[in-house]
Amino acid sequence: MRSGAWTVDHALRALATGCAALPAVGAVVLGPESVRLRLTTPDEAPPPGWTATDQGRTWAASVHQLANAAVDDRIPEPYPLLVSVGVVDGGRLLLNLAEAGGLVSVEGDLELARNLVRSWSRRLTTSPWSGRVRAIRVGFPPDSDFAGWDLDRLAEAAAELDDPYGGILLFADRPQGREAYQVERLLAEPARRWTVVAVDGGDAAWRLTVGVDGSVDTGMLAEPARAA
Repeated sequence: MRSGAWTVDHALRALATGCAALPAVGAVVLGPESVRLRLTTPDEAPPPGWTATDQGRTWAASVHQLANAAVDDRIPEPYPLLVSVGVVDGGRLLLNLAEAGGLVSVEGDLELARNLVRSWSRRLTTSPWSGRVRAIRVGFPPDSDFAGWDLDRLAEAAAELDDPYGGILLFADRPQGREAYQVERLLAEPARRWTVVAVDGGDAAWRLTVGVDGSVDTGMLAEPARAA
């Protein structure tokens, strides 16, 4: 049996193969029978194999059909910053952090919020759809399952921050002082290279709230995602 990670990866590569331009996907829901994409910019003209509903805000395709769809392996990973949040009624919910358009703040129960961000960091360096994502963590204790950079201070990553391809920064706490200035500068770039996630990050484009039961309110769906 193919894994859920394989199904998501293959579905997104099939989507990229069939599209002249990638849609702006903010979330993916993997269900037992279908894959649904939640678009941040509505589009009522999906490629063959996909159907559009909700005035072009949602695209869906069957898992069976996607499993047999052709993919062009020469196309780069279409959504490398996709992370799992939990389970909703339609299936497993994944968010595309690259679509936040600014800082992503993970709030609520801070211990569980840090655990969630740590799990994201691990998957961002191991998931099949993440490719060669440059992931930098600041303020987290190191662990063997994370294949990126672990730093005490963002200043230690000066050389990596100049990388033209960018990546993702993940903070265990709200950036302060010089780090806050560096984050603001990176997020203000016209062609943004870096996505930034911070636990209790304050003013943010996306605010996710983690409950004491592990549920995650994304602010995007009517229901919170439940812990898997």
